[in-house]
Amino acid sequence: MFTHSMRRFFYDPVHETADCVLISGAEAHHLRAVLRMRLGETAELFDGSGRILSGQIEQISPDSVTFRILARRQEPESRSPLTLALAFLKGKKMDMVVQKATELGVHRFLPLVTRYCEPQGKDHQLLDRWQRIMLEACKQCGRPVPMQLSQPLPFQEVAWPADSRKIIAWENETTCSLAALGLEAGNPVVLLIGPEGGFHPTEVEHAKTCGFNTISLGPRILRAETAALTAVVLAQQAVGNLEP
Repeated sequence: MFTHSMRRFFYDPVHETADCVLISGAEAHHLRAVLRMRLGETAELFDGSGRILSGQIEQISPDSVTFRILARRQEPESRSPLTLALAFLKGKKMDMVVQKATELGVHRFLPLVTRYCEPQGKDHQLLDRWQRIMLEACKQCGRPVPMQLSQPLPFQEVAWPADSRKIIAWENETTCSLAALGLEAGNPVVLLIGPEGGFHPTEVEHAKTCGFNTISLGPRILRAETAALTAVVLAQQAVGNLEP
């Protein structure tokens, strides 16, 4: 009942019955007016909790689409949830990181205000835009549980989880790589990445007092967005989140 070629849509679980799911709003408009799907066509439906439904279009109205449920399954949770804490980057770079972090299975995205970063606009507008980008990325890559988007916080005010392996990428670290930390499956991980101007020395010291280990991402100078995604891939590989 489930194939990778199916279209994917999010739905509100309050609109699910034993046999049917009703989709309304922007998703229904996109399905009906943009994709021009027809009666009898099938799709995968996500509610954001990890449940995935296979459904067949049973009814189309001007403002809603009803699917008959064909099958259900539950996606397992990640064994090693990964948080990406990223200082604000310039322009649209944050949008790109949100998209790619979603595809790479990041559990939580935490935007930070640091000394050398450039905050952008109003928080609620940013989060609304990132939410749209993240949901589209979920549909594209087949991810059933959306990434958690946290409110932006000043770096010094974050309460870091005590049970996580905490890692900060720092350009002045020359000996320790991420691989040298010996991450294992089951380790929750927090990755801390600075802005284009890097971290101020007092911020690095603060991170160390919070339990962060400094790492190098290699001999070349990486753009901040490249560093963020490189660190995510290395950490996800280390804890087994990229296994088939």
